[in-house]
Amino acid sequence: MAREAGAGAELLRRKDVADKCRSCGACRAVCPVFAEVGVESAVARGKVALVKAVLAGDLPLTDVFNEKLQLCLNCKSCVAECPNDVRVDDLVLAARADLVASGRLPFLKRFIFRQLLRRGRLLPPVGRFASWFQRWILRGLPPRSPLRVLLPAVGMDRARVFPSFARRSFLESAPGTVRAAGTLPARPAVEAADVPTRPGEPGWAAAGRHRAAREAKRVAYFVGCATNLIYPETARAIVEALTASGVDVELPRGQACCGTPVMNAGDFETARELARRNIAVFRGLEVDAVITGCASGGLAFKREYAELLGIEGGFPLHVYDFTEFLACRGVPAAHAAGQRIRVTYHDPCHLARGQHVTVEPRALLRALPWVEFVEMADANRCCGGGGTFNLTEYELSKAIAQRKVEAIRHAGVDVVATACPVCLMQLRDMVAQAGLGVRVMHVADVIALGAGGGGRR
Repeated sequence: MAREAGAGAELLRRKDVADKCRSCGACRAVCPVFAEVGVESAVARGKVALVKAVLAGDLPLTDVFNEKLQLCLNCKSCVAECPNDVRVDDLVLAARADLVASGRLPFLKRFIFRQLLRRGRLLPPVGRFASWFQRWILRGLPPRSPLRVLLPAVGMDRARVFPSFARRSFLESAPGTVRAAGTLPARPAVEAADVPTRPGEPGWAAAGRHRAAREAKRVAYFVGCATNLIYPETARAIVEALTASGVDVELPRGQACCGTPVMNAGDFETARELARRNIAVFRGLEVDAVITGCASGGLAFKREYAELLGIEGGFPLHVYDFTEFLACRGVPAAHAAGQRIRVTYHDPCHLARGQHVTVEPRALLRALPWVEFVEMADANRCCGGGGTFNLTEYELSKAIAQRKVEAIRHAGVDVVATACPVCLMQLRDMVAQAGLGVRVMHVADVIALGAGGGGRR
């Protein structure tokens, strides 16, 4: 049962973060939620004010406080804009963690996090059941079926485009190791001097980090839940591109969820368990780096295990986003049949603002001979996906996404590329509902078009 309480351990640990906020309002101009609802409690400084009231003992952890704290995408726009470097993202998640500790974790999330994700072996069977249900039940319903009419009653928009679960997960069908291909990559798409030093990585200037990527011989691939269960073709495209660039790829079976959806909900206890499981699995491998095609997974490994969850030492290996790593090594030579396609790029929040990876995906796309790259307006504006935000706040998520849809429309492209499975889900839904006729693809799948993968979506 939920109980009213004061600040818990996670908020108390970050009191100095709240104290840094001067309520200047710079966050108001960039918060996608505030742009739609226009309520002060929706913007970063409003949430900090609420947190300060809890820390001062003037406000308990009530259901109303909980509702206000849920209206956040964790897009990190406020953090990027803040002149005082206030980590409002960490503060919001710490407040959610204290809310969970007070008993405010909904039953469905508790079941998913503590049964399915914690016991990762259950995920593939659940995915197979979901795939069967979609193929034989949902898709078989007539348009005027009473069950379809009832969808809004259970919180589902009848017009919504849901992702399809694969019949078999990627890891179920993939070998443990995939050897490097014999072909040589083209010259690197990004020279080290072109890429800025990554904030928060002492000793890892861009040149050193890129040199390490170019010299790597063996890497491990962290697949992530959505790519494993819903987008296995993207996982295959990532592995194919990596091996074509000259590295062997390990596919460890014991890898777990990165923990991002669990952290975002405030269940730090389960998130720490998942983090330690991943650390144990990958630490035991003889690899030069870990590669992920999931923006949130990469951010969790690079920063959040240590700085948010407080795990000493954090993730023990060097981590690269797929686009970051491949840009260092170069795009494998390939030929595409047919005409060039016009492609734009949407920046995932956790890749652009979380990991500061923005140059490399664009450089990769520009290096592809079958791509005419087009930069769209506000490419780094949040699409409204926000992990589970588009499940719990779907109407608001749709409203936020309309600005992105209009930017895509004005770009006049054939394909929108991105590097995050949640962005894939959100953009495919929004683009389809807008009737744009634009394909939404992972960067890896665009690369695969030149290797005979033209049918991938």
